[in-house]
Amino acid sequence: MCAQVVTLNQDAIGKKLGQRLYNSKGGVLLRTGTEIKEFHFSHIQQVGYKSIYIVDELDAGMDLNGHIISEKTRSTTPIELKKIYQKLTSPSKITISDGKKDLNELADSLIRQVNHRLESPPDILDLKRQEDYLYQHAINVTAYSILIGQSLQYHQMKLFDLALSALLHDFGMQFIDQEILNKPGELDESEYEEVKKHTDLGFQHLSRKCFMKGIVSAVALQHHERYDGSGYPKGMSGDDVHEYSRIIAVCDFYDAYTSDRPHRQLHSIEEAVGYLMAHSGVEFDPNVVRNFMKYFNQ
Repeated sequence: MCAQVVTLNQDAIGKKLGQRLYNSKGGVLLRTGTEIKEFHFSHIQQVGYKSIYIVDELDAGMDLNGHIISEKTRSTTPIELKKIYQKLTSPSKITISDGKKDLNELADSLIRQVNHRLESPPDILDLKRQEDYLYQHAINVTAYSILIGQSLQYHQMKLFDLALSALLHDFGMQFIDQEILNKPGELDESEYEEVKKHTDLGFQHLSRKCFMKGIVSAVALQHHERYDGSGYPKGMSGDDVHEYSRIIAVCDFYDAYTSDRPHRQLHSIEEAVGYLMAHSGVEFDPNVVRNFMKYFNQ
């Protein structure tokens, strides 16, 4: 199918939509093949999409289906995860316990869905609503991490802990000022330093308030450490960084780089893959990148 991602602007009016779009409750906003009218354009903007897929007339009745988890899962699980985050930040120990139970069920469900025996590399980007970016991003990072864990022949318990860690890796972001996170344009130095605090804030809450497994809390702290020691918060390097953190660092970068953010537009799959390969052994664990490329190097 001839499909392309385009920036959402007035030029999209009159074009055919190439992938379903969803509202913040997981319901279908617009279906594949819809000709975008002026009022559609306004709705898409209001929901928070910055880019869309379009297709030509001949392909308008087809759906893009190149992700490693189903479209239904991508539309509904971020809402589930948002509710889980809310429970985990509750002052009630009973509510936190309930949130942990829901989290375990979500991790188990995603593990069952991800299949490492892909016939071809994933070939679409998961377009995100700005309001739900944190949760959509966490679901994607978890799916990609499970895929790498399967490639590394992780047994079920390791896959489960990896999935939990991925689902919560950016948990601390909800404690950061949303005006900074949603700022258009580049962050200044003080704002960037504020965002970096999400690693420590996530670690502290997950370990002290939620009593999560040590490794799950540690990944929230470590996932921005880099293989060469250039990351944060502690400048750890190589194998001193837990393997789960090194896996999630690759998946976190890939999904963030191919997503629209307030300060920049998304990059293509090819650009993301090129960056990972160029920085393998520098920013990223080369063994993790090698296993990631089994599925994503087109």
